[in-house]
Amino acid sequence: MAIGKLKLLQSADRLLGPWLCRNLKPTAKKLKLTIDATDREQHSGPIPPEEVRRILVIRPGGLGDAALTYPLLRALRQGYPDARVDVLAEKRNAGIFEITDIVAKIHCYDSDMPAMLWRLRGAQYDIIIDTEQFHHFSTILANFLRPGYLCGFDTLGRRRFQTHSVPYGEGTYEAQSFLDLAEAVLGPSYHFDPDRYFIDVKPEARTWAVKTMEATGERELAVIAPTASGSSRLWPAARYAEVTRWLIGRNYFVVLLGGQDGIEAAGYISTHNDSGRVLNLAGRTTLAQSAAVLRQARLLVSADTGVMHLAYGIGTPTVSLFGSGLHRKWAPPGRHHRIVRKGLPCSPCIQFGQLPPCPFDIACMRDLGAGDVIAAIEDLLHG
Repeated sequence: MAIGKLKLLQSADRLLGPWLCRNLKPTAKKLKLTIDATDREQHSGPIPPEEVRRILVIRPGGLGDAALTYPLLRALRQGYPDARVDVLAEKRNAGIFEITDIVAKIHCYDSDMPAMLWRLRGAQYDIIIDTEQFHHFSTILANFLRPGYLCGFDTLGRRRFQTHSVPYGEGTYEAQSFLDLAEAVLGPSYHFDPDRYFIDVKPEARTWAVKTMEATGERELAVIAPTASGSSRLWPAARYAEVTRWLIGRNYFVVLLGGQDGIEAAGYISTHNDSGRVLNLAGRTTLAQSAAVLRQARLLVSADTGVMHLAYGIGTPTVSLFGSGLHRKWAPPGRHHRIVRKGLPCSPCIQFGQLPPCPFDIACMRDLGAGDVIAAIEDLLHG
């Protein structure tokens, strides 16, 4: 979705969403609220497998959020083995759900939306799981589809539409937050294992990566993703280039990955290092191909990006750079991952998805030196 359209949609959500959430009639067929002695609404319990044939998971937003829904998708596949699992996502991130065979059909809400809405409404989903955290329209859309059950986070007054309502906290790792949605409909406790990978890669993508990486010879592979979805997460290309030189000096072959927004930085890194030891794939791979390259790598160095989450999901060790973002919620946990951050008093500053203007010229990222990142790499490799 183009940035202009995305901002327009977000503005409409902010202005109209609260009113619609207060005034629309809930449509979930199984919504039967009761009131307990404390006047709290009590929602439905676990949904038995025999009631479930079609599931829709709604995942708006970025690549990182999409990657971290995989534990949820796996839990749904395990708990409802005979059900079809579809996903509704943004077109630019639809490829993340093509990496494995879990998802039957991927629908894109920014591609012919009227036709998509009526097609989904006609599908008559037994369960819709809305994974959106901070906007209203995803729940309003789910309500329009008239599901049997609707599960989602209880933020922004959306609870009244949900048969299964889950608390959302900014101190919980996001993959576990998504798993909490699975637990609401499945019943058993689903705890996230931070040291277990959760994204597989299809054989055809792995074959492509093996052939493409033949140039590395016997050297171990390191990947750098010099991109980020916002200026507050960017780290200077010159410092990535310095880290690249250090890795080359330790006999690593370096691959540069990222989307179109990383092409300029990757070009700088490539031209300021030995071209025979760097392969620039920024803007040149599908998400499945990027995943297959990451699967072969010894480590990834990246800011808080979708590529970082993808690497973590595949099981590749990461060194991640954090500034404004909530590292406890978004940084890869586990023994094989390191976080680099300055820990300034103002960092992290993002709250409930909103980033305030920075009066310090994004010092949390600007003050991170190449030496800080190299020290974290050494600790990861030898610690």
